[in-house]
Amino acid sequence: MFNNLFGAFTGTGAPFAYAIVVVFAYGLTIWIERWRTFGQWTIDEQTFAEWNPSKPLTENHPAEAFVSVANQHQKPTWDDMAVVAPLVEEQVTQRISALSMVANISTMLGLLGTVYGLIYALEGLDDASNIERTARLSAGIGAAMLTTAWGLLAGLPMMFAHNVLQRRADGILAQCQSIAAQIIQTSNRQS
Repeated sequence: MFNNLFGAFTGTGAPFAYAIVVVFAYGLTIWIERWRTFGQWTIDEQTFAEWNPSKPLTENHPAEAFVSVANQHQKPTWDDMAVVAPLVEEQVTQRISALSMVANISTMLGLLGTVYGLIYALEGLDDASNIERTARLSAGIGAAMLTTAWGLLAGLPMMFAHNVLQRRADGILAQCQSIAAQIIQTSNRQS
């Protein structure tokens, strides 16, 4: 089976197979980068329970923006935090939507390769001999199926990665909102 899949890189659908691999590599790079970054931003329950605005979080954690607002204002308000919130959301969710795009492009490249393979298989069958027809049909349909397979093999993991990272980003943003709320409550109690 794998020999057949790698045959896509030498046959009629080779340009589509290579394009799918390039798009997949781009998506894989994003997936790894975001996963590593999110791993650095983890706050466990004990750290979260003992956290206070003056105590630093993990390095470059997006909630640091809320801590910085708290340090700049004597009594930070929701309006102060609302100014920072979109910047934090952008920092957390950057490039995640690109994974959805990679999944769609991979699948569409596979579909385009399928259409090309079928056109190749059916083109010129009128003037060909039986042996040529058989060879052309075989090559075209093989290219069509292989590019479809590669498009799905690249697109499905990227859809999965997009969903996993989006859930993780939502969790990090919820932590940031909770930290902002704790900062506001702490500043209200101190006044």
